[in-house]
Amino acid sequence: MRKLKDFFYDKNDIIIVLLIVAAAAFIIYNRIDAIMDYPETYAKEAAETATETQTAEETDQQAQETESTTPGSSASDPVSITIDDADTSSSVATKLQEAGLIEDTGAFETYVNSAGKASSIRSGTFQIPKGSSSEEILNIITQ
Repeated sequence: MRKLKDFFYDKNDIIIVLLIVAAAAFIIYNRIDAIMDYPETYAKEAAETATETQTAEETDQQAQETESTTPGSSASDPVSITIDDADTSSSVATKLQEAGLIEDTGAFETYVNSAGKASSIRSGTFQIPKGSSSEEILNIITQ
C-alpha cells in the first residue's frame, strides 16, 4: 500500500496532466463536427451580415435623397449617418460633411482628437439632427 501511495505522490503532476489531456481529447472528439463546420458557418453569417448592411445602406441613401428633395424640411430634421467599423475619424468627418452636418472636416477632426474620443467612435447608423454642434454630434456617435 505504501508503494502505491508513493507512486501517486511522485507521479501526481503527470497524472493530472494526463487527465486534462484525456478530457480535452474527449471534448474535441465529441465536438469535431461543429469545429469543422465553423468556417462554413462563419462565412454564411458574414455574407448575411454584409447583405443586410448593404440593404440598410441603400435604404439610408434613398431616405437621404428623399429628405434632400423634400420641400419645407426644417433645420431640426434628423440626418441618418452610417459609420462602419473600419471608418476613421477622418472618414467619419467626410461622411458628416457630405450629409451637410459640418462644414469643415479638419476642424471636426481636430475637435475629436482634442476631446480624446477618436477611438471611441462607434459603428452603426445614427440619427443626427441638422444644425447640431460638433459637441452634440460627437456625443451621439460616441455614446
